[in-house]
Amino acid sequence: MPLMALILTRKIGLSKPDAGLFTTIAIVSQAPFLLLGGKLADKIGGRKVIAIFSTLGALIYMTCGFLKLGIPVAVMIVAASDLYSMASPSYTALVAEVTPRKSLSNAYSLLYLGINLGFTVGPALGGILFDKYLNLLFILDAATTLFSTALIFFLIKDGSALPAENGAEESGEQSPAKTTSVFSFFAGNPILLVFAVLMLVYHFCCIQWNFMLPLQLTDLFKADGIGIYSLCFSMNAVTVIILTPLLTGIVQKVHPLLCVSLGGVFYGFAFAIFAVNGSRVLFVGAIIIMTVGEILAAININSFIAVRTPRPYIGRVNSLMLVINGIGNAAGPVIMGNALMLISYRQSWLIVSVFILCAAGLVALVRRFDKSFAVS
Repeated sequence: MPLMALILTRKIGLSKPDAGLFTTIAIVSQAPFLLLGGKLADKIGGRKVIAIFSTLGALIYMTCGFLKLGIPVAVMIVAASDLYSMASPSYTALVAEVTPRKSLSNAYSLLYLGINLGFTVGPALGGILFDKYLNLLFILDAATTLFSTALIFFLIKDGSALPAENGAEESGEQSPAKTTSVFSFFAGNPILLVFAVLMLVYHFCCIQWNFMLPLQLTDLFKADGIGIYSLCFSMNAVTVIILTPLLTGIVQKVHPLLCVSLGGVFYGFAFAIFAVNGSRVLFVGAIIIMTVGEILAAININSFIAVRTPRPYIGRVNSLMLVINGIGNAAGPVIMGNALMLISYRQSWLIVSVFILCAAGLVALVRRFDKSFAVS
């Protein structure tokens, strides 16, 4: 999306308000495709959904690489993003299909590490190619997607042969035969419903380090603020790569909800440090603390969902969770942006810190009522 904003403004020539509106429409348009992708994953399997829609999206990107930049190309980018959105619930669903329950946290940890390695390399490559070789960037994006999709399709086997050890069958929850839709499934699983709402609060708070923090740093350090935020961003990526394997081993036998709750505590502590308006070192140190919380939450959220969800629902539940998380991500900048018109950064960060600490406490409380995960 940041690259798309640059394409719209610097390459196509849209004004910033028009580019912002176009980008917002692009993001909103993904919601129905996420839900449809989740439903298809449950019907035909995540492996096939990834193969079909990632390939179609990649072919659209490949076509963009041979066209002159303009509004039609921007529309094609949105179409490709929507197709990728249809495939995205299948990645987490496929992990649950092919992974034994006892290894879920390790599997999602590995997936999270791979994603962050990609996030480390991708933006750097995009920055190098953007000015003079943007068409090549489209072609490379398509080629790498086609390559990775081929690996998934040909090397990852269908997980249906695994024992039905993941999800509600073992924990005594509602069986698939008793429900007709993902919404009735959520209605019959109040713990999962409460967890989804709490994750919305998490995302509302966590998006602020991508929204409020750069604004705060540029206000506080003027011209140096962008460089300091870039340093914070890089430190986040490096910390993820270094600490993810270590933290995965440390919390391997801890209930996923306790890890998610502890992650929220680390987030809240880091946000409280942001409120100090301190030195550069203090901000970077807070980013490291925040990243520990990010890792603890990220590698355990999907694990808990997989354990709590029977296979016939895993795709739809993941897609609905992505939509709920997206609501938190979308609401965060809007609400806190308006709040900054009335209160200071310090007060805003303290409010966000209190919100996520309260949510973390409620996640820990949910753990007391959950019987689906027994540490072996």
